[in-house]
Amino acid sequence: MEECVFCSIASHHGKGGDVLYKDDKCVVVPDLYPSDYGHVLVISKVHYANMLEAPDEIICHMFEVAKLFAKAQEKSLGAAAVNISTNIGALAGQLIMHFHVHVIPRYANGKRPSGFKKHSEITDEYRAELKRLLSDAVRDAS
Repeated sequence: MEECVFCSIASHHGKGGDVLYKDDKCVVVPDLYPSDYGHVLVISKVHYANMLEAPDEIICHMFEVAKLFAKAQEKSLGAAAVNISTNIGALAGQLIMHFHVHVIPRYANGKRPSGFKKHSEITDEYRAELKRLLSDAVRDAS
């Protein structure tokens, strides 16, 4: 059986300092191919194929963490709005069959750092910048 990439991230705490937040139930990392600047993933530490398989306690906790990051995106990144979502099954757009929640900031008037390209693989500089901007805001909000 091929190893689940999100199980690997959750058990090894991300790669190259990707982890923005971790606790006993989940980790938060930048999306590798973000839909918008600051897009992060809340990933369950235990493997569940999707939200329908996860216990309610895990679902509630992960959405509480997503809420913390949404507030941090508004405060630190200047997001005007935020999408918080999870996909269930390939037909719904789920690419990795491991329960995770997308937290995607949205910007008014296209406001985002120059040079940001949607759906392009992130750089080490991007990772470091997000960690700097979001980690403090999440710590302050929790």
